[in-house]
Amino acid sequence: MWADVLNHATVGTESIRPDIALGRILAEDVHAVEPYPPFRKSPFDGYAIHFEEGRTEYTVLATLGAGEVYAKSVEKGEAVRLMTGGALPDGCDTVVMQESVNAVNDKTIEIKGAVHQGDNVIPIGEECSPGDPILTAGSVLTAGAMSAAVGLGRTDLTVYKDLHVLFITSGRELVMPAKARNGAQIYNSNAYLFAGLLREYGFGQTGYMHVTDNSDETEEEIARIFSASLEADVIISTGGVSVGLFDSMPHIYERIGAKKLYDRITMRPGSASFGGAIERKDKIIPVLGLSGNPSAAFNAFHLIALPVLRRLRGEKDVTLPEVNCRMAEGLHKNNPVDRFVQGTVCFIDGMPTFSPLSRATAGSLLGPSKANALAFIPKGAPPAAAGMTVRTVLLTVK
Repeated sequence: MWADVLNHATVGTESIRPDIALGRILAEDVHAVEPYPPFRKSPFDGYAIHFEEGRTEYTVLATLGAGEVYAKSVEKGEAVRLMTGGALPDGCDTVVMQESVNAVNDKTIEIKGAVHQGDNVIPIGEECSPGDPILTAGSVLTAGAMSAAVGLGRTDLTVYKDLHVLFITSGRELVMPAKARNGAQIYNSNAYLFAGLLREYGFGQTGYMHVTDNSDETEEEIARIFSASLEADVIISTGGVSVGLFDSMPHIYERIGAKKLYDRITMRPGSASFGGAIERKDKIIPVLGLSGNPSAAFNAFHLIALPVLRRLRGEKDVTLPEVNCRMAEGLHKNNPVDRFVQGTVCFIDGMPTFSPLSRATAGSLLGPSKANALAFIPKGAPPAAAGMTVRTVLLTVK
């Protein structure tokens, strides 16, 4: 059911210039329209010659910089001096590097050592031929990818539109920094955690609001969320999705039209959850309610929200990379459900090694500031001992 929601929750495409496409997701396959390189060229500074067996002296006809063309044909015994990347003139079939040549005079060179016909010539189409696939739909446009597209003559690229993400925090116990707190309130760190995570993973267009769990304000807050949802492609929230007396987010979501798909996930931390979808005439809006505990919210973002966000914006590969790691220290907890332990990965004696954080609880504030990986301990597995191999999810956010 969730897969069906994502298949229909499309954001559309647009055509943009390559210089503003960094980090966007390609919505088309890009193919070569001409061979690359489009001419024979020299891989270094040297001399392009019309090779003649046994000859060591050649007459230099001209010196060319990169981008210059020698219009005449080069005959036997003749050479043209080229810079790196320079185009071979007609008649030249071999390149001799600068270090292998002695200058006899201003117009004559002598070749040192053995030279074979065809040496050091980069042929037309060495990298690709017309029609060859270069970039694939669903891939992220990196600096290198944009360079390849421009180098092949592309002046625009079809990409998926940016996602409009509406992010909501919930709870009367949360206050923004610099605001007065009573003895039972904490600062709203999740507002900053998720704003940063969304930006770091390339989701630039976001809206934010905070709702209380005060029943006197519920109707007003429902109206505000409904209004904001009209411009959203996906809604993510933290807090208010457990089974407490004041956990109101599922009720709010259902009031703005969300159909529940699930209300709990069997993992720790982060089991408190709500998944749903709002069906509108023009689109379907996925809804993800995550735990309000900072470390649980951090895990749930990477394991639940991030793959959904990546799928919505058209990415082909939506999951984070994994590697098998050796446990540096043991864990003593039993595992009645799947457990994802925050920690750090580094190489020790050439082996990828996972070190769990000392205070990796659901409510930990400091865990997300240190973790660069999540170790997966499956349901029913015994406590993970030091030296044991564990499957580990690598996070790109440090």
